[in-house]
Amino acid sequence: MRRYLIGLFSLLLIIGPAQAWADDPPKDESSDSKSVKEAEATPKKDGAAEKSETVSPVKKLVEIRLDPFLVPARALNLPFMGRIQTVRDLLDQFDKWSRDDEIGAILLNLDGLALSMPDIEELRSGVAGLRKSGKKVVAFINSGDPMSYLVACQADEIAIAPTGSLAIPGLGRLFPFMRGMYQLQGIEFDVITAGAYKYPGFMNQRESNKYFREEFNEIMDSWFDEYVAFIAQGRNLSSDKVRKIIDEALFDAQGAKERGLVDIIAYYDEYVDRVVRREKFKKAGDFASQMQNITSLQDLLSTISKQIKDAQESYKAVGPKIAVLHARGPIIDMTLPSALASSVISRDTFVKTIEEIRKNKTVQAVVLHIDSPGGSGYASDVIWRKLKELDEEKPLIVSMGSVAGSGGYYIACPGRLIFAEPTTITGSIGVLAVLANQASMLNRMDVNLEEMKRGERSLFGAGHRDMKPEDRDFLQKYILDFYEIFLDRVAAGRKIPKEEVRKLAGGRIYTGRQALNIGLVDRLGGLKEAIQAAREAANIPTSAEIKLVHYPRPSSLGEWAESLFSFAAMADVMNQVDRPAARVSFDSQVRYFAQFPKPLCWMGMPDVHQMMDFGPSMLTPTLDLMSPWAPMQTAPPFAVPVRP
Repeated sequence: MRRYLIGLFSLLLIIGPAQAWADDPPKDESSDSKSVKEAEATPKKDGAAEKSETVSPVKKLVEIRLDPFLVPARALNLPFMGRIQTVRDLLDQFDKWSRDDEIGAILLNLDGLALSMPDIEELRSGVAGLRKSGKKVVAFINSGDPMSYLVACQADEIAIAPTGSLAIPGLGRLFPFMRGMYQLQGIEFDVITAGAYKYPGFMNQRESNKYFREEFNEIMDSWFDEYVAFIAQGRNLSSDKVRKIIDEALFDAQGAKERGLVDIIAYYDEYVDRVVRREKFKKAGDFASQMQNITSLQDLLSTISKQIKDAQESYKAVGPKIAVLHARGPIIDMTLPSALASSVISRDTFVKTIEEIRKNKTVQAVVLHIDSPGGSGYASDVIWRKLKELDEEKPLIVSMGSVAGSGGYYIACPGRLIFAEPTTITGSIGVLAVLANQASMLNRMDVNLEEMKRGERSLFGAGHRDMKPEDRDFLQKYILDFYEIFLDRVAAGRKIPKEEVRKLAGGRIYTGRQALNIGLVDRLGGLKEAIQAAREAANIPTSAEIKLVHYPRPSSLGEWAESLFSFAAMADVMNQVDRPAARVSFDSQVRYFAQFPKPLCWMGMPDVHQMMDFGPSMLTPTLDLMSPWAPMQTAPPFAVPVRP
């Protein structure tokens, strides 16, 4: 195992610079430098020499590539990740450029963005900020995918290659209801919920019910209206014309230009030269992070060391600070290594972070940025309590990202103000329990399980027999009791009578705009607007310079190495108890339920952003917000279990 870890770490050190070299080979800047020198050497005419001190310096055109490597957040809580760039990194860079007088324009080289609608809205807001600062923003679209085009629409000008294409096919998705598939294997699911909308029935129904159709049709209408508005406003077209264009779906370069969707047809290098000549800018070249310019192992180690040091030192800076506390991923009871703090809300780790912020006297306000589908009811309540205590000492403002549903909304309730993007998915105020009944499968396989127990309910939820009516009643009461607590938390946080909250709850999900209309959020906006609200809540003068500090803190190399060892040890144990082939087999999926002999209770929700997409999609059983981890689990993959 030790040899394996040393080899793995060495491989990372070797691949890092090699990949950076492969992705961004050294550029030949001789032509650019030559043209600049020639321009400087050209004799001035018409008295320009006498007026040289009044001539404005030539500004730069900065090029930046936005592609699938742009992600909402890093999976590992590290300040270095090679080509991986986050939305937050990009927005911070936009802010720096907006204050850089040497930069005159930014060229967005867009190619296959794979982000959610709220992330796209954040990017559009960032582009709007650049334009407001006086910078010209132009866009070049390569693959012509819908998400890239939504960002491009915020630019001053859009270009496309002569052989390029543009696809804006609208919003559509296939919903898999898989009861028949599970019945073929001899498995039924017992589902108990608090709220008619809480469970869409993918595992125990053959088709959707009226609540599911009502809920998701309204969400699709809300999203589609936003989608149409993005294009209509950006391209100065009427909504009716945009809807007709969407029905056509796919366009070549000429067709896109004729419909007013793009402005210029040119290859990328031609378009860059055209912008430089027209605006009288000079090329600054492609923007690249420090990691992308690495050419040696020494460069790699020095860059990593500097980035980690800078990240840690920022927390020691003097002066007023606003803490941005990121709550991303499922809410779980398990304590995980700190290097995973950016992708999972681990109860104990998150509580320690809240306490660290509370005790930091230089932090005057906190913005809680939530991007979570929920999860453990117990963990959500523990975090809720700590956030409530934090708000009693420092103003707590909430900013919702792509999703803040169920447990994600639970932990938002202590906030004084809640911001959401129009396409944020939130709500899902409800609780459910899902248990697998494997009796038919066991009977078909001629497996006889003999019970030996002490305690009437010691084997409750084991799934080897049909659920007894009294057991169902017991579980239903448990679920309803927890649901009442959830309603109390929302009513207290939103200052809405409990009975009014009950009408809005029932597990129903809403878009950010819908949530605004019914009082579940206060304002529409992103992280930038939430930070401004935090400044105002803390009475920090607009003239005062504030420092933003992001939590959880970036992991040190030592913490990252500790995490690597922890996961390697976990993987080693898994290899001993289960063969690789068996782990993907159906029987191994069924064994998942054997881990939970007690009632399972979730405050999770289905992944709306994965269930709906702009354009045709494959029929897959991916229903969960944790799909990168376990997309094929037989267990309810859209939720995290809570054992009472």
